[in-house]
Amino acid sequence: MPYLAGIDVTTPTAAPTGSLVLYGDQSVNGDTAKGDGNSPNGDGQHHLSDAITNALVSDTNGDNSVDYGILNAGTNSTSLSNNLLPQITNNTTPTNALNPLDRNVLTQGNVRTVLVATGAADLLNCTSDANTCATNVENGLASLNSQLGSYNTDDSQTGVTQYSNITVYLATIPPFTASHPGTATQESARQLVNNYLLNNLPSQVIDFATAVSTDGNATSSTVKAADLSGGNPSNAYYTDLAGQYLKDTNTVVDIAPNLIVPLATGSDTPEDDWELATDGTDTNADNPLTTVGSATFSSDGPDAVNAGAGAASFDGSTGFLESDHTTVNTSGDYTISAWVKINSDVGATAICQGTSQHQALYVGYDSGNKGWMFQTTTTNDANASFPTAEGDSNTAAVGTWAHLLVTYTAPVDGDSSTGVMSLYQNGSLMGTATNLTPQYDSSMPLTIGGCVNSVDATTPYAAFPGSVADVHTYPYAMQASRASTGSVIVPMGWGNGMPEDEWKLATDGTDTAALNPLTASGSATYGTDAPSGMAGSVAFDGNTGFLKSKQSAVNTLGDYTVSAWVKINSALGTTAVCQGTTQHQAFYLSYDKPSKAWMFQTTTTNDENSDFPTAEGDPNTGPIGTWTHLVAAYRAPVAGKSGTGSMALYQNGTLMGTATNLSPQYDSSMPLTIGGCVNSAAATSPYLAFPGSVADVHVYPRTLSATEIGALH
Repeated sequence: MPYLAGIDVTTPTAAPTGSLVLYGDQSVNGDTAKGDGNSPNGDGQHHLSDAITNALVSDTNGDNSVDYGILNAGTNSTSLSNNLLPQITNNTTPTNALNPLDRNVLTQGNVRTVLVATGAADLLNCTSDANTCATNVENGLASLNSQLGSYNTDDSQTGVTQYSNITVYLATIPPFTASHPGTATQESARQLVNNYLLNNLPSQVIDFATAVSTDGNATSSTVKAADLSGGNPSNAYYTDLAGQYLKDTNTVVDIAPNLIVPLATGSDTPEDDWELATDGTDTNADNPLTTVGSATFSSDGPDAVNAGAGAASFDGSTGFLESDHTTVNTSGDYTISAWVKINSDVGATAICQGTSQHQALYVGYDSGNKGWMFQTTTTNDANASFPTAEGDSNTAAVGTWAHLLVTYTAPVDGDSSTGVMSLYQNGSLMGTATNLTPQYDSSMPLTIGGCVNSVDATTPYAAFPGSVADVHTYPYAMQASRASTGSVIVPMGWGNGMPEDEWKLATDGTDTAALNPLTASGSATYGTDAPSGMAGSVAFDGNTGFLKSKQSAVNTLGDYTVSAWVKINSALGTTAVCQGTTQHQAFYLSYDKPSKAWMFQTTTTNDENSDFPTAEGDPNTGPIGTWTHLVAAYRAPVAGKSGTGSMALYQNGTLMGTATNLSPQYDSSMPLTIGGCVNSAAATSPYLAFPGSVADVHVYPRTLSATEIGALH
């Protein structure tokens, strides 16, 4: 006859949960509670497991059910010899569980989370001074934490694909009550223990003491009257403990109860980076990306020194990358940065991390707005809202690399500055939104190239037709100062600003900084025709030819000066030197056909409503076929300071005209171009193509004085 040796119960792989075990003394097993007629079984014996179950069912953020077991462990507190902390043997942080943990806790079915609420009995048995009593309990709790935290749940046969550590919570010790009142020394020791827990293990603490104390803090020496009946804990006492458990597991502790957290991440998700140059390897060698469908790696990455050497490309249908396990704890603070390029004007998601119904986060392209966006969800059901941070319309150019960085600060009760989402594009803040109920499913991976709602999914939705490079995640919300400057395309070695740089243009596009060379496209040729004293210049056909720098050369939001020698061969409205935005140019150094004069022009917005402040000379001051030295100088606007936001054009050392622009534009993904203008770094043909020659282009990250400008000519 066969015998049943045991039963192992687990939950679905797609949504793994498990038992919450409550291990402790009277906080858990209320044998000293007063029979007030309100206990669940009518005998006055209150159980924290019942109170937590009721609280979860009643929680407005839940679904009125409890998806995992809540089990009591430990013994009663009638005798002070019960519930003593295990003795420490040869190691204060053991990695194997000793009695009573291995029998009372770890044998419970499918245990994933343990709440330790003990230490009171040890304090009440201690007759030493407060510091000694407290230290013994602190060491005992640390030992319990180590024993439980080092134990791996499940095995390879249970269907849970990722081994995971048990989540351990430690409760502060509530004030003593009538059945075991304690001495003044023991009370002092209790307060020391609570301070130790809050200061040393803040991400694991459930603050039971605060929940039931008179003063509402961990060191108040008495239980509030509303939680007592006959001097001992009442039903309200356990209701308050359960409420504190829900509050702290939602707002304070690092890991939500009963969820799988990858072994390598410990109690948090780490900072990590996937360059995506040749494969899905990550810098931590812990959470690699797996290729699904049509996703390929190549050297076609962003053309910027501070970007990776390649990128992953997706077909917008079947291809995506999936991380081995969860990457971002979306219920906490986080930051994600990446280079992205979309090839079609369709709504699609470059990076996401899912829940079973939606995504906890989306970083994607909004085809309706034609801009990049950062979106989250407020619930995991059909009633979810989708808070969205995004830029103005037409700020995302198809076929152009952009650097995106998103940050989220987790909500904190009473702090209106939290729960905030921010989106930065090429170093500029594009938009913000607020989400006070972020979603998180620690069983779901990070995906790139599309989204999934199951770890077993083989086809993405919101599939991304384009490329992604150098994805970086951080377990904190990056400050605005770092989020903006850290993501701007600034070549390595340039520090916090653009360098002074010069292109002689005598024989090629080499620059003096050796960081930002010019590449020729179309009919652009180098020759010996040049201003007096110079070796050569580059000539353009006024149609296909132009030069393009490797990356941005002028920070047009700040002070700058651009100097160049120019010669135009036909009286056409064209541009010799410019640096673009997606719709216009941040600045133009051009020839004005109607007035037959040179001009320095900028833009005030990156849309059809832009104004074009213009500094130019008098009519007929721009001779055809003659070498002319032009200098454009700009002073960035400073709030409340007159004379800033000023533009000036000098011709052959003489001031020709001025203008004012208080809202300059800048797109750090756009190159400097000579011989015509572009609105995409990938463009191969210019507009406003220049029919003439240019020599010795020089840029300065400051506004030169009139004396300095005169000396250049």
